[in-house]
Amino acid sequence: MKLSVIIPTLDEADYLAATVASLRENAVRGGPYEIIIADTGSTDGSPELALDLRLRLVRCVKPLPGRASALNQGAASAAGDVLMFLDADTLLPKGYDDSLEKALMNFGVVGGAFEFALDGEEFGLRVVEILNRLRYRVRQRYYGDQGVFVRTDVFRKIGGFPERRLLETAYFCSALRKAGKLRLIKESVRTSPRRFLAGGIYKVLTHDIRIWFLDLIGISVEQHAETYWKKNEKR
Repeated sequence: MKLSVIIPTLDEADYLAATVASLRENAVRGGPYEIIIADTGSTDGSPELALDLRLRLVRCVKPLPGRASALNQGAASAAGDVLMFLDADTLLPKGYDDSLEKALMNFGVVGGAFEFALDGEEFGLRVVEILNRLRYRVRQRYYGDQGVFVRTDVFRKIGGFPERRLLETAYFCSALRKAGKLRLIKESVRTSPRRFLAGGIYKVLTHDIRIWFLDLIGISVEQHAETYWKKNEKR
């Protein structure tokens, strides 16, 4: 397996080094794997840190609000036959690459994601985890904080991520399901809970559920994108 990992960044200098360390230290199949930073205009030193960490840096051109454009621009320069899209504050489990390779040994599997978990001890974070795990088991639409992976040829065949400002990864997974099977890897990635802690766990969760519900009943949530990203740009 030749793996390329695409990490979108916007002022992620506080988290990026730990995420890259998890990629490098928790690989058991050898590596090193290609790591691409798709930066959308950071001013906190994230691009410079990426270069110091010997990563490939893609400075995204006129990215739309949200991450779809950055993910596609980063993937365009990838050399691997498998792509993984990883949030800059998400840590991978030991042996993640072995899990990926085993999942893709089934040629009917075109991609998938890891189990979702939040780093932190607060009880409310466990509630967030449970509701999210129920959500993606029902609809099999994974989110960006789950280390979504895909065969590169399939990614290019379906045209990459849809140019949406919200739920781009969920809609990407819907397109993938038309191309083949998705596999949920039981090992968990661990994402920073900063968004929930900064905005209030249950307040942020309630807002997320509202977005899920509107999308479920067929109402476009794109109109909420500007407010969503404004609220979360510092989280």
